[in-house]
Amino acid sequence: MLSYFVHLMRAFLPLALVAGLLLPTLRCSRSGEPGRWLFGAPAAGLAAGALTYLVALKLEAVTASRATLFGLGLVATGAVAALILTRRRQEPAPFAWWPALCYQAALAAAAIFSFLAASGEEALSTTTVLNSELILNLGGILIALLCSAVLVPVAAQVAERSPRRRLSWGLFLIGTLIAVPWGADLLLALMRLERIELTSLRLSVVAKVGKYAHLAPYGELAILVALALLIWKGRQVPEHAELAALEPAPRRKTKSLILRETRWLKSALYLSVVIVGVLAFYDLYASRPPRISTPVRLTPDAAGLIRIPVAQVADGKLHRFSHLTDDGHLVRFFLINTRGAGASGPPRVGVVFDACMLCGDLGYLQNKNEIVCIACNVRIFVPSIGKEGGCNPIPLKHEANGSEIVISARELDKGARYFSEVLSIKVKDPVSGKELINLKAPFREEFKGRIYFFENEKTLEQFRATPERFAGADPARNFRVQGYRQA
Repeated sequence: MLSYFVHLMRAFLPLALVAGLLLPTLRCSRSGEPGRWLFGAPAAGLAAGALTYLVALKLEAVTASRATLFGLGLVATGAVAALILTRRRQEPAPFAWWPALCYQAALAAAAIFSFLAASGEEALSTTTVLNSELILNLGGILIALLCSAVLVPVAAQVAERSPRRRLSWGLFLIGTLIAVPWGADLLLALMRLERIELTSLRLSVVAKVGKYAHLAPYGELAILVALALLIWKGRQVPEHAELAALEPAPRRKTKSLILRETRWLKSALYLSVVIVGVLAFYDLYASRPPRISTPVRLTPDAAGLIRIPVAQVADGKLHRFSHLTDDGHLVRFFLINTRGAGASGPPRVGVVFDACMLCGDLGYLQNKNEIVCIACNVRIFVPSIGKEGGCNPIPLKHEANGSEIVISARELDKGARYFSEVLSIKVKDPVSGKELINLKAPFREEFKGRIYFFENEKTLEQFRATPERFAGADPARNFRVQGYRQA
């Protein structure tokens, strides 16, 4: 439900704001000639955008269609920006209607295209029958449409009470927040279609804009709230004595106007706060990827062994641990009773690295009675944990002596390259013996999957000449690309 609300709200928020803020400008004082186009232009844009997406999906030309739509939208944005910043009269000339109407149509087309593209990989329901998932997702769409629809008259009331110059700058800033992500998407599409050369500068611009594009709705709503607050601050409210001096009919009319204005301004504030709250909840919490629990750091004994009591891990839950290697790699592993807590017989403990041979080191989560690979969302058959293959965790060699699980630090060290996390620790130059900080060492060299650190280039060259002399007899580390190797 929440994802559909957010996708639709982000897509249609620019259309709702611009349509509302332009509504007083486009409204004709007498004949109402453009009135039928005020809603006809967005409707035509919605139809065109939906049709474009369906055709592009069938022809596998979504990137080219997106580039075309956003390119036309940028042209319309530029035309309206020039019109707004150069307009002198309060009443729009007839020629001024058409760029604004085309802009609304472009916004509508881009909105429906963006929403369909964003939600295209998500099914409204996993089944073909009516269920709670379908009802909630449809509810999210309907609530977002309702918020967008209510936002139009709210923005229109704010626009009616704003000075022309202030409103023009508000529209210009909102248009800029709309145009910048469009421009980045257009640039990316042109590079993907090989219409322009792929350069590091262009890719950097696209990446930076894409990183912060989700903040655009907050900026657009902030502009609406700022316009409303400026109206509130600058409005002239008659004193109580002035109202008392008026005749009953004018007094009631004045009070009604004040109350109506107050309600519209509060509506703009409250609606913006609600939308911002939902978007912020999604961005800061709901959309964040699942994270593993903090592993318990274990240290080997004098014999280089880690001993874990079976009773500690026999409850059927995932117990995550970690071991720090001598070059700073943090090796994660977990133990789980694959028979479950209530099963008869002695526990059968699976001992594995917290990494997947296919997906990497994002790790695994326990969701009720299921173990899930975070990277690909595959559910792991719990009794199979400890066996290699597929998305199963990489098996870890160990010994079970009845009451304890014994794991050698050397076996953990062999799996260090399965993991990318490296912590800052003290290490020694293998040639000179000088103590260094691994992350700050000026030189480093890899040998048999291990990282060695050096204080200067001289010791580095000595190591490269005869690495076996300084590396010792430590076994080589394994890499995921090599596949699982049976001990």
